[in-house]
Amino acid sequence: MRHAVFFAALFAGAAAAAAAQEAAPEKPQGGDRLARIAVIDMGRISTDSLMGKGYAAQLEALKNEIDSEGTKKQNELQKLDQQIKALQEELEKQASVLSPEAVEKKSQEIKKKQRDRQAFVEDGQAELERMRERARQQAQVFNNEFQQKIRPHIEAVAKDKGIDILLDSQVALTVSRAFDVTQDVIVKADDAERSGKAAVGAAKPPAEKPAAAAKPSPAPSPQP
Repeated sequence: MRHAVFFAALFAGAAAAAAAQEAAPEKPQGGDRLARIAVIDMGRISTDSLMGKGYAAQLEALKNEIDSEGTKKQNELQKLDQQIKALQEELEKQASVLSPEAVEKKSQEIKKKQRDRQAFVEDGQAELERMRERARQQAQVFNNEFQQKIRPHIEAVAKDKGIDILLDSQVALTVSRAFDVTQDVIVKADDAERSGKAAVGAAKPPAEKPAAAAKPSPAPSPQP
């Protein structure tokens, strides 16, 4: 789940701070009411909520794709190394019986293989780095989407509980569980996630049953 932790680190506190600003009620006249303070663990929301798990799964799929491509290129590189080694051993065995021209030809073949290997390594590294960069960009897109989607749930919890100040748990030294609204946000977000999926499923038209094949009419009986 290290990708989920990385994902959480991107936005920890951002959505909570923004939600608290919008959810905080207006200051009462006279200013004699104490502010209600609560904390929220954005990292836990990203790892425990259905929404966060969904994004983490997509990040994990990107990582697996990069790892798979890296393994594929490593296997191809090993084949090139084996080909170069075989050519070198062949040249060593036959050097005493080959003509100078044949030796030179074999040597040039080995050098070409070595250049091909170097080009393959450089191209492979560049391609893997492009894949990593695309994954980093996609992670940022996921981060932005998560913040937009989780923010209304944070605002709703803050409003329901009359919270004036909402802090990220990372900035608090000690926190009583009574002031932690993390689980409330997770429950609200998960309920919305399930409701959304159920609505999508209900909106899909039922699969049409194949029309029953018409029974063939009986053949007319031959007239006498």
